[in-house]
Amino acid sequence: MTHAELLARYRKRHGELIEPRQGFGSLHTSLHLAYSLGRVRGFTDLGTYVDKPGDHGIGPPCFAFDLGRADRFGFKGWGYLKARRLAKLYVRHNRALSLEYVILGRRIWSRAYGWHRYERDLSHLFHIHVSGVRD
Repeated sequence: MTHAELLARYRKRHGELIEPRQGFGSLHTSLHLAYSLGRVRGFTDLGTYVDKPGDHGIGPPCFAFDLGRADRFGFKGWGYLKARRLAKLYVRHNRALSLEYVILGRRIWSRAYGWHRYERDLSHLFHIHVSGVRD
């Protein structure tokens, strides 16, 4: 499915894209649809641009966003299952959504390597990190 097809499908079901807490200008336009797909599934905006090294620090607009849940899903429970489903949706449509990698828990998916272990930062036990392709 192309970006245009995903966007049309989203708009038919949900209307307009959801603005990040820090504003549309904080997140690269190529990621607005992926961000909105997470928000309509009940995930909370944990941030886009911050002035620090890494994906969140490029810009603004930046090429990354974090989504979490009020129940802080961890490794067990309903929230983590929802987060896994969202991560799989992102991976399935990674090209159309212009995604480079997705981190959830101790797993990372990247275009280069697929799913593999991720041990660098345990904060991803409690949120999904999504990074876009930089042109």
